[in-house]
Amino acid sequence: MNILATYIHNLDPVILNIPHTPLAIRWYGLAYIAGFILGYLVLLQLSKRRLYCVEADKLSDFITWVCVLGVLMGGRLGEFFFYWLPEHGLSGLMQDPDWVFRVWEGGMASHGGIIGVLFVAIWYARKHKLSLPAVTDGLAIVCTIGLFFGRIANFINGELYGRACAAGSTLGVKFPQELITLPAHTQIQARVAIDHALGAPIENFLAHDSAGRLTENFWDGLLRICREYPAAAEAMGQFLTPRYPSQLFEALGEGLLLFIILISVRLCWKKAPDGIFSALFCLLYAAARITSECFKEPDANVWYGITQGQWLSFAIIAIGVGFLIPALKKLKTTPSL
Repeated sequence: MNILATYIHNLDPVILNIPHTPLAIRWYGLAYIAGFILGYLVLLQLSKRRLYCVEADKLSDFITWVCVLGVLMGGRLGEFFFYWLPEHGLSGLMQDPDWVFRVWEGGMASHGGIIGVLFVAIWYARKHKLSLPAVTDGLAIVCTIGLFFGRIANFINGELYGRACAAGSTLGVKFPQELITLPAHTQIQARVAIDHALGAPIENFLAHDSAGRLTENFWDGLLRICREYPAAAEAMGQFLTPRYPSQLFEALGEGLLLFIILISVRLCWKKAPDGIFSALFCLLYAAARITSECFKEPDANVWYGITQGQWLSFAIIAIGVGFLIPALKKLKTTPSL
C-alpha cells in the first residue's frame, strides 16, 4: 500500500489565532524565531571556546542586526526582486504597493537572505575592524539552522512543493494549494465535488459577518475547510497530483546535513584558516540547492532547462570561490589542528 501518495496535506500553518484581532501565531514565524535563538546559542558556545571572532558580550547585538537587516530584510527583498516583481511586474506593484511589508504572509528568498547577511557582515567587520571571512564563518555555520526550520515551515504551509512524481511513488504528497494553479474548468469540477462531499455549497462553510457578508478569502477558506472536513479533502484529492515533498529534501540537505558537516569540521579543526567555512557553506549549499531544485516545482522562470534557483546558486558558488582562494593560501602556513 502506498501510504504517502494517499496523504493529502492538511497541516494548519496557524498555531493560534489571537481572539478579536486579525493576528495569529504561525509556524512560519516560529521557525524564524527558533532559527535565530538556536543560531545565537551555537555562536555563543563557539565564541566562548574562542572559535568565533565576535566576543560573547557583543554577540546579541550582532545577531540582532543579522536577523533584522540580513535575514528578514534581505530575504524579503530577495523574494521581491528575484520572484515577485518578475511575475507581477510594475503594474502588480501599483495594485499592491505594500506587499513587500506584509512579511507575515510568507515569501522569503533564501538567496536574498544569504546576500543580506553578507552585507551585514561586511558592515560589522569594517566597523569593528574584524576579518570579514572570520565574521562570515560563524554565520555560515548557523545559517543552516535557519534554513532547516524555514523549509520545515514551507512544508507545513504546503507551499513551494515538489514536481509531480510517479503515481506509485512512496514519496508522493498531494498539496491542496495546487488547486489554485489548475485550469478554471478543473477548479469548477473540484468545487462541485467538494460541494457534494459537504452536502452544501462551500460558501456556507466560509466565515461571514453578522450581515451575512463574506469575511474570509475564498481560497484560504477552502483550504481550511479541507483541513477540517476529511470528506472535502478526499473530494479535492481526486484533482491533485502526487508530488515530491521537496521542502523536506531541502530541509535535510541545505539545513541539517550541512549544519552537521560544518559544525563537526569547526569543532575538530580549531585553527582552520578564516573563510574556509564560508567557502564550504557556499559550495555545499549551492550543490544541495541545485540538486533539490530537480525535485521542486519551479516557482519562477526556467532558462535552458535551469531554474532560477539554480542560476542564483551559481552566483553563490562564485562567492564561495572568492572565500576559498585566500583560505587555501593561508592553509599552507596554518597548523592542521
